[in-house]
This record gives sequence, C-alpha cells and structure tokens, in this order.
Amino acid sequence: MAVDENAVNSRGHPSRKHGLTKRLRQAAEILSVVLFAALFLNYVAQVFTRYVLRDPLVWTLEVAGILFVVLSLWTSATQMGFRDHVRLDLIYELFPAAAKRVILTVSLGMFLIFTLWSIPDTVRVLEWMYEERTFALRFNLGHLFVLMIFFLVAYAARAAWTILRLWRSGWRDEV
Repeated sequence: MAVDENAVNSRGHPSRKHGLTKRLRQAAEILSVVLFAALFLNYVAQVFTRYVLRDPLVWTLEVAGILFVVLSLWTSATQMGFRDHVRLDLIYELFPAAAKRVILTVSLGMFLIFTLWSIPDTVRVLEWMYEERTFALRFNLGHLFVLMIFFLVAYAARAAWTILRLWRSGWRDEV
C-alpha cells in the first residue's frame, strides 16, 4: 500500500498519521539495511580470514547466525505484507469481492487467534533459551529470541489492524 504524501485530515490539514507511518516504515527499512550490511560484512570477514589468512574466526559463525535471526524476524514483522506470505490465490480469485472480504477476515482472525495463543508457549521456550549460551561468544540466546515475542505481537497487531481496514468503506484487496 502506497502512502499518499499529500493526504489531508478532516480539517483539510496535512495528515500527520501518514507522515508518521512513512517515517516509521523508513526507519524499519534503514535498520533492515544496516542489519543486512552487518551480515554481509561478517560473511566477507569469514571468507577473508578462512581462505586468505588461513585462520578462521570462530565467532563470525555465531554472529552470522544471530544477525540472520534478527534480520529475518525484524524484517518479516515490520515490512513483509500478508500478501507476501503463502496464499491460495487460484482459489481466492474465484470469489466475488464481498466473499474475498469474508475469507480474508476469517483467515486473518484465525491467524490472530493462533498467534496470540502461541505467546505463552513462546515465553516458556524463551525462559529455557535464557539458560543457553553460544560457544565462542558466550552470548545468551534468550536475548536473541526476545525478538520472537516482538514478532508475534507485531504480527497479531498487524492482523487486527488489517481486519479493521477490511471492513471500512472503500476497501481494496491490499492484504
């Protein structure tokens, strides 16, 4: 969904909501780029030390794993739309617009319920992960997987917000 930079509110003033949304989205994208650049530089350091210096850095493997998890969860939670996930478009496209709205509402509602339902179990796994550390850096894996809670909450909030948007007038199949 593109953000209209010229959007106005009910009083005819420029909409701050769209500006804030745009800035938050840009900040999330910048953080994703920084994480990817760090992952790439880490990979270059791995290759250089292993094949040029013939003395591999063990800790770079752990950093790569940590950065990959952080990058994947962060980017998926903040920038990946529901449309980018698996959906049976062949079947979905057979239905009229009104039925599509109901199908999306039911599927997002189920997603929302199961996501919220999984949070307590995720917290229990997180408690266990706080007892685990990486080999070389002794990094506490619980710190890393706190992002999983953020991921679940962010996706639940996005599903709820999308359900609300579906039932506003002038909805479009943007999900």
